[in-house]
Amino acid sequence: MNTILISSSFRRLFLGCLCLVLIMSMQAPAQIILKDEQIDVKQQAFYIVEVQDERTEKTPVAQLATRTADHQVKLVATNLQAAPASAISRYLQRNLAMDRNRWPVIMQIKDLKIIETPSADGRIEGQIHVALDFGLDKPYGFEHLVAYPGRLRYVRSIDNALSVERNLRSMLKGGLEYLNQWIKDNAQTSRKLATGVKISIGDYTEKTEGDTIYYSAKRPLTWADFQSKWRPSGPYQAAVMPSIGYTQEMKVNAGIIEVKLLMKAYVPKSACWVSPTGRDAYALNHEQRHFDIVKIIAEQYKQKLKEAKLKPDTYEAFINMQYLDSFRDMDKMQKAYDEETSHGQNRGIQEQWNRRIDAALKSAGE
Repeated sequence: MNTILISSSFRRLFLGCLCLVLIMSMQAPAQIILKDEQIDVKQQAFYIVEVQDERTEKTPVAQLATRTADHQVKLVATNLQAAPASAISRYLQRNLAMDRNRWPVIMQIKDLKIIETPSADGRIEGQIHVALDFGLDKPYGFEHLVAYPGRLRYVRSIDNALSVERNLRSMLKGGLEYLNQWIKDNAQTSRKLATGVKISIGDYTEKTEGDTIYYSAKRPLTWADFQSKWRPSGPYQAAVMPSIGYTQEMKVNAGIIEVKLLMKAYVPKSACWVSPTGRDAYALNHEQRHFDIVKIIAEQYKQKLKEAKLKPDTYEAFINMQYLDSFRDMDKMQKAYDEETSHGQNRGIQEQWNRRIDAALKSAGE
């Protein structure tokens, strides 16, 4: 028989390593590594573009219970491998369908905590708190869709730390399924999920005329409309202050934003003034042409909107910007009209403007 002699120093080294292995086996994992496992979301309507860590405090996500070498239980701070956002992003990229034809979504981690407490019977009671915000990835950034608050209670044995990772994956899947159902429930009616814009434009009318006159070729100004008692500064015999505006209604139908816009070309009677000696047909025509100019600008504004290829994300900004541009055009044309006609005193130029305005109204269908 051959005898193997083991030196005392080697024996001590071997026993030390064995103890170290036993101690390490009783410790909670230094990191939680999400296991690769396909995430099955039925009729998935999105893909995850990015995961962002928006927690207030970037501390380790877990306090996990473990058994020490002397068989005591203690809590160990534990984080996801490579930090929460990176770890979850990697996990989703590897295990969740990423069809780029679906909705591009950003996941924001608002809260993520795993808290464990030893119980009297020796088992470990745990809670997982997850708060996620899901939003569309837009050129201008994150557009919030829905928030998912999740909470899970579990009980495990001291030696089964792997169940923590499994429970966490279950929570993440629950958030993804919640988002998916929200998209499916709201795809036809949510403005944020709209895929197109349809605009209809008309003219605002009132059944009963009050102080405001809304432009109509069948309703020209009369001297009776000049009801202001405030006299403007300057050598004027009459003055009107017409303007443009609009009302806007919006609804989403079958994923399309339907915009109904009613254009206002108007003048308040309380903003029309005439001197006692200025009431003749020529002066009334000059003031009517101010009102006609407003109508011309209103029609130009409507045409701009009809020709535009409006998009769900930018249609409101486009409508507003075009309105401001048209308002400036109106102010510019009104000033040019008064300056060139010398407020109606130059009859030859006035006649030229009359023809120019008539041609523009005819072109607009008035």
